[in-house]
Amino acid sequence: MSAERLTADSRLIAREGVVSRQVEQETVLVLPEQGQVKVLNPVGGLIWSLLDGRRSAAAIAESVCRQFTVEPAQAQADTLAFLEDLLERGLVDLAGDVRAS
Repeated sequence: MSAERLTADSRLIAREGVVSRQVEQETVLVLPEQGQVKVLNPVGGLIWSLLDGRRSAAAIAESVCRQFTVEPAQAQADTLAFLEDLLERGLVDLAGDVRAS
């Protein structure tokens, strides 16, 4: 999949069918259609928990700054890179592409 470049204004939502569970300090994603399990570290888990289709990538990066010791510019760059990876792996959709009920 060739994902369009995300921006700070991009809003994403977890793809329907991806099941997530918090296990201690990690977030576990189960992808039944692909027969895969992905484990996210605490930063990835925070980002995943904020993917509601309403928050922008910039707002999510601000949350990362508040919860972890990281500079705003680095948080934004890392958040965008992580979101692009999730999009390319088919775990999320751009909020404009899929509407939740």
